[in-house]
Amino acid sequence: METAGSRHRRRPEGRPSARRLGLRVGAIAAILLLLSFAVAHEHVLRSARPRLYPRTEVPEREAILVLGARVDPGGIVSPMLADRLETALLLYRAGKAPRILLSGDGLGPGADEVAAMSAFLLARGVPAEALLEDREGLRTIDTMARARRIFGLSGAIVVSNPFHVARAVFLAQHAGLDAVGVGAEPGVSYSFSTLFRNRGREIAARVRAVLDVYVLRDPVLEAL
Repeated sequence: METAGSRHRRRPEGRPSARRLGLRVGAIAAILLLLSFAVAHEHVLRSARPRLYPRTEVPEREAILVLGARVDPGGIVSPMLADRLETALLLYRAGKAPRILLSGDGLGPGADEVAAMSAFLLARGVPAEALLEDREGLRTIDTMARARRIFGLSGAIVVSNPFHVARAVFLAQHAGLDAVGVGAEPGVSYSFSTLFRNRGREIAARVRAVLDVYVLRDPVLEAL
């Protein structure tokens, strides 16, 4: 039997509870956040796509810019970095650019990425005078800004792995470089987990790139 007290406590029909309202607001916020991520991700891809080329068709530029990656103990370049360097080597031999700018972490406590990259190319016949070394390329955005400001490049062929090259070219453009990109041809078959991990990380990195360029106005770009 319904008492007078229970009638008084009953929520009026049609009005959602605070918990339900909170869940709805949270769901809407999550959807808007995902949409923002999707828009940022797609913006990077669309911006870079007209500037991405197969290796044999890429136009000539002042330099080939190779972005660093993991180096194993003993100065052994990782397979993904080896792919980048092999592609850069083919571009250099094809006369696409007279110089190669190697950019990575050459100052940290780990292996010197730039020294390992230089050794790789020197061992394959690239003359030392054709190599430029940037040991402070700790992030892609840093590499692009330094290529313009420190090394005086106005254009470059950016070489990285296919999952990364679009973001690299996007950031290069916003650093004032007339950049085109080539996805490094894989020399080995990568595991599904490796590809999934790198592609997933890259989606978040593309969102961060959009924030750096349009919202946060990263200081390295503002200084140009």
